[in-house]
Amino acid sequence: MRMLPIMLLLAVASAQAQNGSAATNGVAVYSNQSAIALVRERVQPAVVSILVVRQDYSGGEARLSLTSGSGTIITSDGYVATNAHVIDNGQRFRVVLNDQREYQARLAGSDPVSDLALLKIIDGKDLPTAQFDTDIDDLRAGDGVIAMGAPMGLRDSLSVGVLNNTRRLLVSLFEDEADYEQSLNEVQRTARYYAWLQHDAAISPGNSGGPLVDLKGRVIGVNTRGNLFGGDMAFSVPAPVAKKVFDALMKNGSVERADFGFGVRSLRGSGLSSGAIIASVERGSSAEAAGLRPGDVLLAVDGTAVTLAQPELVPDFRRSLSERAIGSTLKLSIQRAREPISATVTSVRQNDAKPREQEIAHFGMTASEITSSVARTRLLDSTQGVLISGLRAGGPCSTAQPALLAGDRIVSVNGEVVKNLADFVRLAGELRPEPKPVVLAIERRDQQLLAELQPAPKRIIAPVNPELAKAWAGMEVQPVPGTLAAAFKLPESGFRITRIYPDGPAAKAGLKVGDLITQTNGIAVKPSGLKETSALDLRIRNAERSQPFALTLRRGTQSITAKLNLLDEPQGTDRAKRLWDPTLSVMLRELTFSDRNDRKLSDAQKGLVLERVENGGSGGLAYLRDGDLLVNVNGKSTDSVENFQRTLAELRAQNAAKLSFLVMRAGDTRILFVDAPWIN
Repeated sequence: MRMLPIMLLLAVASAQAQNGSAATNGVAVYSNQSAIALVRERVQPAVVSILVVRQDYSGGEARLSLTSGSGTIITSDGYVATNAHVIDNGQRFRVVLNDQREYQARLAGSDPVSDLALLKIIDGKDLPTAQFDTDIDDLRAGDGVIAMGAPMGLRDSLSVGVLNNTRRLLVSLFEDEADYEQSLNEVQRTARYYAWLQHDAAISPGNSGGPLVDLKGRVIGVNTRGNLFGGDMAFSVPAPVAKKVFDALMKNGSVERADFGFGVRSLRGSGLSSGAIIASVERGSSAEAAGLRPGDVLLAVDGTAVTLAQPELVPDFRRSLSERAIGSTLKLSIQRAREPISATVTSVRQNDAKPREQEIAHFGMTASEITSSVARTRLLDSTQGVLISGLRAGGPCSTAQPALLAGDRIVSVNGEVVKNLADFVRLAGELRPEPKPVVLAIERRDQQLLAELQPAPKRIIAPVNPELAKAWAGMEVQPVPGTLAAAFKLPESGFRITRIYPDGPAAKAGLKVGDLITQTNGIAVKPSGLKETSALDLRIRNAERSQPFALTLRRGTQSITAKLNLLDEPQGTDRAKRLWDPTLSVMLRELTFSDRNDRKLSDAQKGLVLERVENGGSGGLAYLRDGDLLVNVNGKSTDSVENFQRTLAELRAQNAAKLSFLVMRAGDTRILFVDAPWIN
């Protein structure tokens, strides 16, 4: 992935010494480079890289992957402030300090609404810290800022820029202001309760969660959004908001917010001079019961006048309401068509958590819970049941009668009502060993459907091809139809030999690359197209191995007849023994004849081919790659899948702390290491 450089003019200047920057013809000029170095020395020791093993769901399956982000240590015992999207779906967390010390960490709390989260370093002690500054009212557009973190996983990085705007909403001049509620997905809205700090210090993937620092050394924000390849538009959560969220996460593990069931927007474009406009009213809410309608003008809350003249004032107002106690009431003064109206609304606990998801392997699907946000978005009448979030191709749900679809709502299993995701997992789990069909009641838009499916174990390894070995000539060919033969000035069409395998029947019979095969056993053989070799392949594969196989071929101007003693076809990859190892999350396969030829390996070389490596599993964390030849583990040979299994079992019994892998990759042989998965 290419990273775009950012050019900054650094010069010595005496003006604006307090802020460390001045504006000259629109270009930021920093007073001296040492100010940046001093800020870095103060804050960078507390900046960490975060490695996350995620479990995501795609195509009806759970998959492990490895991602990274940044964070700031805010307590000496190891609380780390970062973004919620950095740790999203995380199963394991590793924190790498600026001095390259590494620690395991656990999730201490997450707040998707603000896109902030907190990790806790396990066994953290006497760690360097940095604090979020809650007094940043003196920030101005044009002030110099530094973004710290690990862009693209590059530890100990920083970029420099200036603040563009201290109260930015993510809505352009071409959008309605309600669109500023940007989302990480359709039901997880963020940035309702703050306006962003916009700056132009380069932010790339991996910077998320790292600190934004001003030239006084204050941590003024959490870098959260930016351009994919860096660039001149980046957005940070302001430090005062972040500090309040992190304090709540440290104390409770979550942030509790009140929801009164209505949304507001500013007066911009309305022609009004006071109040705020009721922009939305949630179905079934206290606000709806109190008679609020979109378009009402909110004049006062509990007797205090309200005026939201510009969109930038809306987040603070919303936050003030969300911080009220659950179950508290608001007395609203409303104006509707110039008539004054009074209304009282009562808050409920806001529930905007990201829906949990789980794979039901023997159904061939993933299911997600229905939160109140999901129900509202999909216009569902309740949160009961589960949604099908993905289907595995060829799995039981995909082949059900009728076939199920992503987005279907499952309401019962064999007549038993599904209350929620945990209930569905329980009901489905009870049917795992059953060979009997299962009936699911589903809702699809306005339809009430019944579907029958047959649960089946998830097959990770394809069944071995039971075909008996066919005859083999030990060569590869290229079809040469008439048109190509004419272009090559050949007297006739046929099959041109492109490869001869050493010690195979063709090699022993003296055939050469470039020979043109025209007959087999005296019968002409012609290709039907430029890519079709089956005419020759079928004759060879079905030939009697007890009898010589005669080929008539052209070599230059000569016509030659050769007799081959065909052999059994060498073992192909379709008949090779495989193993899926869940400990390392890798698929291994025996070496085959074609592997040895393609890789130019001797018959003495042993090992297993890695066909699939999940990059979030232990094998992926060791930097194993698809196609590697695994020669040994901790010095013990892996010449068969049985020996590999035996070796891992022995290392587990010994509680080995590290695993080492000797692999052959292209022209290299290398050693790779990882912490043993049973240690974590």
